[in-house]
Amino acid sequence: MVVNIRAQTESLTIDEDALVLLGEIGANTSLRYAVQLLTPGMILAKTSGRDTITRADVEDIDSLFFDAKSSAKLLVEQADKYIS
Repeated sequence: MVVNIRAQTESLTIDEDALVLLGEIGANTSLRYAVQLLTPGMILAKTSGRDTITRADVEDIDSLFFDAKSSAKLLVEQADKYIS
């Protein structure tokens, strides 16, 4: 899996459940978005005193960010609330 290879390249440790979730997120959004969640996931894990990214870390981080398509959709839906 590409996410696993990227995690190894960046010397990140990640649980199998977290990898599965990132795979699902990548399938539903984009691989780029899933890979981009690795860095904030590791920051969250280290902040919590762990060296391994868990499924809970991925869930928390995913709830904080939008992928590009969701972000664009939100901007279009709320266009009237922005200065033009």
